[in-house]
Amino acid sequence: MTSLRSFFVVTALASACTAALAAPSLPSPDGGYPVGVVRTEFADPTRLLDAADPDSGPRRLPAVVWYPAVESALVDGAAYLAPEAVTATVPAISRLFRYPLPEVETLVDVRIAAGLHARPATQTGGFPVVVYSHGLFLYPEQNTALAMLLASHGYIVVSIAHPGDSADLRLRDGRLVATAPFGPGAADARFTAAWEVLMGADGLAARREALETYASAQSSTHIGLAAVRWREDTEAVAAAIVDGATPADLHDILAAADRNRLAFAGMSFGGAASAAGCRRVAACRAAVNLDGQNLEADVYDSPIGRPLLLVLSDWSRYGLFEGQPRETDYSPNDLAYERWREAGTTADVVRLRLRGIRHMGLTDFHALLPASMRDERFGDIAPEAAASAIGDVVLAFLDAYVQGADVTGLDHAIDRHPALVRHVPTRLQRWAEVEATREQPGTAPSSAR
Repeated sequence: MTSLRSFFVVTALASACTAALAAPSLPSPDGGYPVGVVRTEFADPTRLLDAADPDSGPRRLPAVVWYPAVESALVDGAAYLAPEAVTATVPAISRLFRYPLPEVETLVDVRIAAGLHARPATQTGGFPVVVYSHGLFLYPEQNTALAMLLASHGYIVVSIAHPGDSADLRLRDGRLVATAPFGPGAADARFTAAWEVLMGADGLAARREALETYASAQSSTHIGLAAVRWREDTEAVAAAIVDGATPADLHDILAAADRNRLAFAGMSFGGAASAAGCRRVAACRAAVNLDGQNLEADVYDSPIGRPLLLVLSDWSRYGLFEGQPRETDYSPNDLAYERWREAGTTADVVRLRLRGIRHMGLTDFHALLPASMRDERFGDIAPEAAASAIGDVVLAFLDAYVQGADVTGLDHAIDRHPALVRHVPTRLQRWAEVEATREQPGTAPSSAR
C-alpha cells in the first residue's frame, strides 16, 4: 500500500525525463463483494438546519454510502472526496486542525477501491446497515478504509455529516455550512467544573455529586447541545432507513437492506453519539465507539442495553483529556455504559485499548497524511497495523452481534493483534466495592486507590 505522496517516485519512460509522485492510498477491502459508493443527502423536516435560525429550513444531512456491489470497481476507483470538498472541506480541515494546507490537499488525489454508483448486490435476507458518524470538526469520509472493509463483507455503511459541527461542507442546494467552533462562553462554568471532576477525581462520591451538576448544566452548553444534536441526527437517519423514507438515489441500494438490522458506529464525538443513540432505537442491534468520550449525562452509571465495542486510544501514553489519569486501570469512559457497581461484568460491552495510537490515528489521516509528524499526530503504531486491528475487530464484533456469528470470532480477532489490549475497569470496581462496604452498617471500609 502506498501511503504517502512522497513515498514512491514513478520511473520516467525512456522517452521522457519527468517523474510523478504517487498519491497516498488506503488498503483495499478484502471481503467477497466489490464495493460501490454514492453520495446523497437526508432531510429531517422535524428540525431546523440551524436551531438558532428559523429561516434555515429543514435539517439537511449529507451522507456517503458504501455498499456491496456486483460490478468491479472502476479501474481508477472513485474519488476519496467529492468535488465540492476541494474548495470547502479541505481548507477547513487545514484551518481547524492546523495541518499545513499542502499536506491536506493530498487528499484530493486519493482514489479508493470502490465504484461510483456501481450496481448494488443482493442477498437473501438483506444486508445489515451501519449508520456511521464522524468526529468533531471532521467529515463523513474520514473512515473510508473501515467503511469499504465492512461493505466488502456484506454491510451497507451510511456515513452522515453533522452540519455546523463538521468541517465546512456544501449542501446539495449550494449552501455552504461553515464549522461553528466552540468559542469563549460556549460552556457553562458548572458544566466545565463537573467535567473535570468526572475526568480526574478519585472515588465515586465526588463523581456522583459532579454528575448531578453536569446533568443540570448540559443543556446550557454548546458541547452538551451538540451531543444531543448528533444523537438526534443519527436517530433521524435510522428512522428514515427503517421507514423507507430515504433519498431517491438510495432506493436501489437500500432495497437490498435488512432495515431492521442496524448498527450505529462512529469515531470520537460520533462514537459517543452512536452509543447513546443505539439504546433508543429498536432496530439498532449493536454500537461501535472509536475513542469517543461519553457526553450525555443519562448514559453515565447506566446500562447501555446493547452490545457495545469500545476501541480506545492509548491514553496511558498520550492522554486524551487534560487531567486524565494515565494508569491503564482506569479510563473516564469506564463511568458510562454500565452501572458503576457492575462495571466490567457485562459480557457484550467490550472495552479495548489500542496501544501506540493517538486519538486522530483512528481516522484515515493516519495513512493519508505525510509521515513527517506521524508520531506527534497519530502515534507510533504503523498505519497498516492500526487499520488492520481496527477493521478486524469491528468486523468481528458486528458479525457476532448483528449477523449472529459465533462470538469466539471476536475473541480470535482481538488475539490476532498484539496491540489490542482488553481493558478491565479495575479502579472503578475498587471504588464501587468501597462505596458498597461503607453502606453496610458495622463494616469498616477498605482502602482503595
